[in-house]
Amino acid sequence: MVNQIDPRVVRTGQLIREAFRELLRQKGFDDITIKDIAERATINRATFYTHYEDKYALLDEIIEQAFRKMIPGPVEHALKFTDEICNELILMTYRYILDFYEICRMDSKSIATLVDEKIKRLLQQIIERIFVKGDYPHSADPNQTTILAAMTGSAIYSAAYQWFKAGERERKDLLVDMVRPYVMNGLGLS
Repeated sequence: MVNQIDPRVVRTGQLIREAFRELLRQKGFDDITIKDIAERATINRATFYTHYEDKYALLDEIIEQAFRKMIPGPVEHALKFTDEICNELILMTYRYILDFYEICRMDSKSIATLVDEKIKRLLQQIIERIFVKGDYPHSADPNQTTILAAMTGSAIYSAAYQWFKAGERERKDLLVDMVRPYVMNGLGLS
């Protein structure tokens, strides 16, 4: 295991992530090898493997780091799932999808599925945390809370993804106006 505090280790991790991002812009995920990443990062393959198990673990970390950086303060500190929090989650998810899919060459169904599932899980975690903090009838039952958070996160992600696929870049307000009532009514919070 590598020492995560050592500045050299931190710098090497940054080099690996930057190299991987550059490669994702240039070629498909399936075509990227560990050798490609190591050469671009100016490290050897063994060094890559001291940091990551494989390119899937690297992708997972990059997805999560980028997504967590986009979480607005009001969502991060939310005590209730309000219309405003729902709006923020919808817009944040849409922005993430837009950024990720436009930066990366998404010509692989496997990477698209990994990204989709990871973002849905991250959304679920955020929403579940808010539900637990709030005083909702379902928050007493952890299973019910988890299921409602999963459904809510999936609805938000699916709507934002379809909006992206439809090419509606300029009408984010319409996306929010369509999705928020659906989500809030489904949760019984409207």
